[in-house]
Amino acid sequence: MHRDAERAATLSVAVTALLTGMELAAGIWSGAISVVANGVQSAIDLLSALTAWVAIRQGSKPPDADHHYGHGKFESLLAVVQALMIWVTSFLIALEAFQKWRANLPVLYPPIALATMASSVVIGGLTARYLFAVAARTGSLALQADAYHLWADAGAAAGIFVGLAVLTVTGWQFVDSLLALILAVLIFRSGWQLVRQAMAHLLDAALPSEEVAVIEGILQTHADQFLNAHRLRTRRAGNRRYVDLHLVVPDAMTVEEAHRLCDAIEADIRKALPNTDVTIHVEPESAFRQQGLEDRTTFILGRYRREEK
Repeated sequence: MHRDAERAATLSVAVTALLTGMELAAGIWSGAISVVANGVQSAIDLLSALTAWVAIRQGSKPPDADHHYGHGKFESLLAVVQALMIWVTSFLIALEAFQKWRANLPVLYPPIALATMASSVVIGGLTARYLFAVAARTGSLALQADAYHLWADAGAAAGIFVGLAVLTVTGWQFVDSLLALILAVLIFRSGWQLVRQAMAHLLDAALPSEEVAVIEGILQTHADQFLNAHRLRTRRAGNRRYVDLHLVVPDAMTVEEAHRLCDAIEADIRKALPNTDVTIHVEPESAFRQQGLEDRTTFILGRYRREEK
């Protein structure tokens, strides 16, 4: 899977470099600030794509003596850096668009800008769809961020194409600056979405509720073999999930039987949620009954929901 992610990241770099050159050249030549703005955004995406490529390579490194849980959070850290670059870009685009609006500068060669935007929509949109598919399969946050960038660029290019077509027909020069300002707002919003997701991973937010429900469903299928499951904790780092929980078993169950039960639960969770590390702490029934109420009511399923000592 890591090789798939690396190939997709390499493709993203190549496509983004192509779009950056096309849009900057066409925007400067035609005098369309909206096309230049999209080109600047593509340049930021190029840097982000290179960052994603580095993040995937670093994040996929196995655990070592200094990083026992691997390097998965490297992707999330670089995603925050990407978001900061996106915000700076949106501010610069808005500033340039406002200045052009005030000066009422015209677009000199609209057909060049129109042809470039049409090409950007097709190339960027198809590449983004491919990156989304690979990101979903590999669980790469950095690759998903890359896909969002290209998809946003393709959408912006489509809007710019329509706006420049209106400008060509009506002669309304302010449309170019207005499009650039709208693009700046959309760019800022994409950065906000990215930083929220990355910070959730860095701060060890729980897995999505639907994934937690999958884990609880698997526990339910094995519920006839244990007495209680509690203290379920989940988090994510890069493309890996981490799950740990406590399992209460009858005092009469042997260590070997408890081990087989845990192996079965762990295997089912990994099958349903790939790239998952599962740790299960086994407790005998007698020890569990002696615990405090607060500890014993962090309940998932089983007996002893709210029993006092």
